[in-house]
Amino acid sequence: MEWYFRDISDDPSEKELTQQDQFNNDEVVLAEALVRETIQNSTDAGVHGSGPVRVRFALVEPSSAESRQYFSSLLAGLAPHLDACRMPLPNGSQRFLVIEDFATTGLLGSIEHKDDGQFCGFWRRFGRSNKRGADGGRWGLGKLVFSSSSSIRTLVGLTRRAASPDACLMGQAILKNHRLGDVEMDSVGFWCLPSGKKGLPSTDRNVCDGFSRIAQLERTEQTGLSLVIPYVLPDIEAKHLIQATLKNYYFPILTGRLIVDVNGSLISAETFDQVSAELGSDAIAPSLLSFVRQLQALRSVPPTVTLPEGWQNAPITGEQLGEELTTKLREGFKSGEMLSIRAPLTVSPKAKGSDRRATHVDLFLRSSSPGERSQTLVVRGSITVPTEGKKAHLPDCHAALVADHEVVSQFLGDAENPAHTQWNERAEKLRANWTSPHLVLRRIRNVLHELHAIVADRIEREDPTALLDFFSIPQQRPKDKAPKGASERPPNLPPPRPNPFRIQRKAGGFTLTPDTKAPPETFPFKIKLRCAYDVLNGNPFRRFSDDDFTFFKNELKIEKQNADCWPTDPNELEIVARSADFKIEVVGFDVNRDLVVEAQS
Repeated sequence: MEWYFRDISDDPSEKELTQQDQFNNDEVVLAEALVRETIQNSTDAGVHGSGPVRVRFALVEPSSAESRQYFSSLLAGLAPHLDACRMPLPNGSQRFLVIEDFATTGLLGSIEHKDDGQFCGFWRRFGRSNKRGADGGRWGLGKLVFSSSSSIRTLVGLTRRAASPDACLMGQAILKNHRLGDVEMDSVGFWCLPSGKKGLPSTDRNVCDGFSRIAQLERTEQTGLSLVIPYVLPDIEAKHLIQATLKNYYFPILTGRLIVDVNGSLISAETFDQVSAELGSDAIAPSLLSFVRQLQALRSVPPTVTLPEGWQNAPITGEQLGEELTTKLREGFKSGEMLSIRAPLTVSPKAKGSDRRATHVDLFLRSSSPGERSQTLVVRGSITVPTEGKKAHLPDCHAALVADHEVVSQFLGDAENPAHTQWNERAEKLRANWTSPHLVLRRIRNVLHELHAIVADRIEREDPTALLDFFSIPQQRPKDKAPKGASERPPNLPPPRPNPFRIQRKAGGFTLTPDTKAPPETFPFKIKLRCAYDVLNGNPFRRFSDDDFTFFKNELKIEKQNADCWPTDPNELEIVARSADFKIEVVGFDVNRDLVVEAQS
């Protein structure tokens, strides 16, 4: 086996794979993105009827001289390319991460030619997916998270497929375009067979078995995929992988479709609570776990209500459902009953000769107990879509939208970003594959809110603070006491650093502009902004309600100039000011209420 990089000296174009940083950002850290991409693609490749998919993560350090020598030899041919990219082999620990899946198909398809199989999709195709149906991970850009987890941007993989008796062993490094002498090399290189057609894996049993033993793989003859990431980054630890698994995959784990092993800690439906308690993790509230378990029990029987087909074309109303059904739903919700509702819909593929296809999403709502943190869960296939869950959040209610029918899962998969955290109605694949997809996506996003508005109507709830703003009397402070929090100010403190931006009020909103004194080297910089309607007494941000406004919907108009912004919560924005002439203008707030805006860089 040797390392091969294509000579691109005569290539008239120049390309770099620059998408790796999208997997380590404020929305989802690298360890979490690694877990999400791994498990999503493993559950996609599950073998029907073989039981739950099992995924194994193991952080391993070569313990013997033989294993250390093996990996040193494997990477020796890569060293000149790493040096040319100013990315030398690290000194010291050779710690690597092993990722394996079982009860899966392995990477199917030809190993010699480009086709639509998973082998080609994983190793040879970038930015374009070959997945179809309900498959969630797309092997397009998401797979870059594996090489991004290595300090030398390298991974090695071994796969076994049911259709072939031989294992296939191959490696890949995703670096930068670089020069060795007078030759310009491509950014993508392969650890592959040394002769004949370049870029082919080894199927030699001795070579594959030797690698399996040295890398401490569990795979013997089972089908599936094993990956080894050498020199894994130090911020990827077992506890981070466990936390990410608990946070993102509680749904398939609790519903018996997935088992995850992290360094010997088994996370299954039976052990989930124990592992979560041992980790001290509060990422999943006990009330949400109870809700998911109840939801799973209901999924084994037909839904109690099916919406009329007209819901797809217009907002759902009590008149549309009928008085009898509306009353039944309201009474069930008020009594704490779990509502199980199916929403049938149709979508139109753009493929020639394709007819409209029937599909559905399943909806679950249950009122939350007083003092209980309400949760909204959005699931596509086996993966939770966290940003969509935030957008769909409902007050005083546990709710779930489950889209695991093959057609709707394919539709929503085309709308997802590479990290599988949110949907985009302007996504290229969505527009290319479906007719009027933005209308369908908007109805799917709104259906929980519309149902909640119906079932929660006229339900009496005790709120001891409801009239606090109207009848509260400010407490008088005794004259002989200093103001709360007063203290001696230490002398000679440096002046506070001024914010490099200004907030200006305007009718129905505000404008964010740069401070004229901000030096050019300040840019770019990030701004975290939050706003809420003012109240007569108390903290306006603690009193904020999604019913006031939300950045996740189109009710507020945002205009940007030389800046980017996106919502992180219903009343919070994250902004990147790119240059000294940036401007953010937000309007659409209630002009009859005072708006409080806070921002910090």
